[in-house]
Amino acid sequence: MSDSRRRATTRLLTVVAFGALVLTGCGENEKPTDPTAVAAADTAQAGSDQTAAPSDDGEGSQDAQASTSKTPWAGTKQFVTIDKAWTEGGLTYLSVRPAQKKVNTQFDTWEIIPGTGAFTTVALAKDARVLLTVPVRGDDASGVSRGEPLPSSQAEFVTLVTQLDSGVAAGVGYDLSFDGEDQVAKLQSVYRP
Repeated sequence: MSDSRRRATTRLLTVVAFGALVLTGCGENEKPTDPTAVAAADTAQAGSDQTAAPSDDGEGSQDAQASTSKTPWAGTKQFVTIDKAWTEGGLTYLSVRPAQKKVNTQFDTWEIIPGTGAFTTVALAKDARVLLTVPVRGDDASGVSRGEPLPSSQAEFVTLVTQLDSGVAAGVGYDLSFDGEDQVAKLQSVYRP
């Protein structure tokens, strides 16, 4: 095999390997925290999700899969605001209401639009991941971006939520991912400066 054919074959194999990597999504990191990138990704995902059920409650409920069970949020993602958080009987509970989030291009952050209606009580799974950004976690993490989500314990999260000023708390949104048992498997606060 000649040198030029060997180089051409190597280039072709490189392109094929890179294409396979892109198509399978391998090498993908955490979901971006940039509001513009997240909104674009959420829009693309909602557009390709054939089981999504639109709702008047907000963007978070657009990812909700149609469910006929007694656990309406099981296996879905919801965007919510939290009224209160507490621990009871070894579990962490949240009083939540669906909300909307929109990109505020002027400040490259999120605009949170609280929903209306009654709050619903949901439980966090015992092994639920809790990731917090400012203003929920405070601004005490040196060397870390204010918008970077940092892991927290459920007990610390309850303490932080109860200490938030009511005006600030009303403007904070959370992305919740529910497991098949209708418990929150992952909670992440949305960055607000």
